[in-house]
Amino acid sequence: MRRIFGPDFGSPAAPAVTEENYWSVRRQTPFVYLLGFVNLSALEIAVTGKLSIGLNLPTVVLIGGIIRLLQWYGGGKEPSHDTMVRRLRQTVWFAGAICALVSARCLYLLQTGDAESQMAVMLFGGLTGIGVAYGLTALPAAGLLPLLLIVAPMSVVGVLSDDRRFQGAAFGLVTVALVTMRLLSAHNRHFRTLIRSRSLIAREQELVEHARREAVIAATTDFLTGLPNRRALVAALDAAIAEAPGTFALAIVDLDRFKPVNDTFGHAVGDELLKEAAKRLADAVGNKGLVARLGGDEFGVLLPNVRSADEAYRLAAGVQRSLTRPALLNGREFPISASCGIGLSRGASDQSPSRLMADADLALYEAKEGANERIAVFEQSMEGPRRRRAQIERALQLRAFPEQLAVVFQPIFDLKTGRIIANEALARWFDPELGHVSPSEFVPIAEQLNLIEQVDEHLMRMAFDAALRWPAKVKLSFNVSAIQLCSSGSGTAMLAALRRAGLPARRVQVEVTETALLADFESARANLTVLRKAGVTIVLDDFGAGYASIGYLSQLRFDQIKLDGGLVTAAQHSADGKRLLRAVVGLCEVLGVSTVAEHVESEELLALVTGLGCTAAQGFWLERPMRASELESRLKVVAMGNNLAQRAA
Repeated sequence: MRRIFGPDFGSPAAPAVTEENYWSVRRQTPFVYLLGFVNLSALEIAVTGKLSIGLNLPTVVLIGGIIRLLQWYGGGKEPSHDTMVRRLRQTVWFAGAICALVSARCLYLLQTGDAESQMAVMLFGGLTGIGVAYGLTALPAAGLLPLLLIVAPMSVVGVLSDDRRFQGAAFGLVTVALVTMRLLSAHNRHFRTLIRSRSLIAREQELVEHARREAVIAATTDFLTGLPNRRALVAALDAAIAEAPGTFALAIVDLDRFKPVNDTFGHAVGDELLKEAAKRLADAVGNKGLVARLGGDEFGVLLPNVRSADEAYRLAAGVQRSLTRPALLNGREFPISASCGIGLSRGASDQSPSRLMADADLALYEAKEGANERIAVFEQSMEGPRRRRAQIERALQLRAFPEQLAVVFQPIFDLKTGRIIANEALARWFDPELGHVSPSEFVPIAEQLNLIEQVDEHLMRMAFDAALRWPAKVKLSFNVSAIQLCSSGSGTAMLAALRRAGLPARRVQVEVTETALLADFESARANLTVLRKAGVTIVLDDFGAGYASIGYLSQLRFDQIKLDGGLVTAAQHSADGKRLLRAVVGLCEVLGVSTVAEHVESEELLALVTGLGCTAAQGFWLERPMRASELESRLKVVAMGNNLAQRAA
């Protein structure tokens, strides 16, 4: 059977060929039966002189055609592959049966009719066989049957006849049949090649489309959490702005105190914590919005159908509450909390995803500063800080910026001798348009713009030059930014800068904060070790302001500890604050580390920190920051120690 039907007919490996065969045969079937009915009717009229109504060959063909057409076109459903195969096989059997009947009728008429009738049989029988064969070219197995069952027997009869007219007609039929068979074979090969090529192209298109979809998914999905990423959120915001401006909100959720967990317990635990937070956010929002990971420990939540700040606040509070229960990871509980900033879609023509995200970022900053429930909704009053930030960014990138920088120095006094033992270098920036810009404003922005290293280098050069004119026993103290402290090789680079300036390393002390250490503890430790070995004094600044400073005392060796100003001030106003400060000073004494009290702003505070055992102090009551020239004059006063002693008396 496979040899008759061909290698691909009905094969599961070639469904496309079977499908094309089916639809081609279906389209041609009405014309094939019409051709057969007309030719056979003409044959009966030519031989008998009439077409009688009754059971004859044309009637059989007509009835068979109607039945087959009902099978082909009845039902209205899309046929399955198996149904197509079955109907194509039925076509072969029906074609064989009808061709056998036509052949029998034609052979009978050739044996019984006169010469004129016999020529009519040869003509109309041959036309029927060849016409039906052409009509079934889409199904070669059926297309060969009219040639084999109708044309071939009549040709044999004609060749064996003594009448040369019949022999010539038979020769013509054989020639046409052979040519038709050749054309059927060529058509079938071309047909199959075309279908296979089309199938391959379709398959390749499917693969390309699948690859495109996979690429889109990969490009818009966060690998760690499986959430949409920043790109996907921006696209969703674009669509929301175009379709429904003014009816949605964007919340940016930032996990609190995530970095200490990541640094202390490792990235594996940090990643698990992020995945747990992502799952809780996704569960809380469900199909009512979109949750995306923006990077680090920050998530974005698109909240549709929000038209007021109160509604946005309520929804954000619900999302935030979904996070605020401890996460159990590796048998240990980790608290999770978050701050949330919300930007509302304004429905304005200038609305954009970047503007909306900037609004939410500003609100997040307000939330982190201590807003109610650590949630804040953007308000127009927040535009001022944004405009000032943009102005600072532009000014930092101007060529004139370094020329506007200055360094002032605030003395640090030894509380026993009253003498100045060091001067802390403090950056000052005055811009003609912005006015005075504090380091707390421009340093974080310079870090984000990757300009902080140039700023630090410029300030250090000015500070080194000034320190060269001080007495040899007075040290230069300066703060090191997190980026500079954690940059590979920065300790070696700082020592090289000191050598170029001609300032000995023993005359320098570097102040580092807990925040700077948190950025990259191992790199920070490596740089501080290099500096300390060279003779630089290492100072831990703002001790008592963070959460993990005590831990660093056991991991890094500090030469001096600066007590946070808030800790010092609190000791003046409460007994608990005083006990805490006394305990911290005692801890430092046990560790053998000297202490510097910051923010000494009154005589009472000076007496307090002196009585508690602090080694040194600095503050406005002792001395305000001054320019290098003023400091030089101050250092020349012989009775500096007596002056301080008189103040404390």
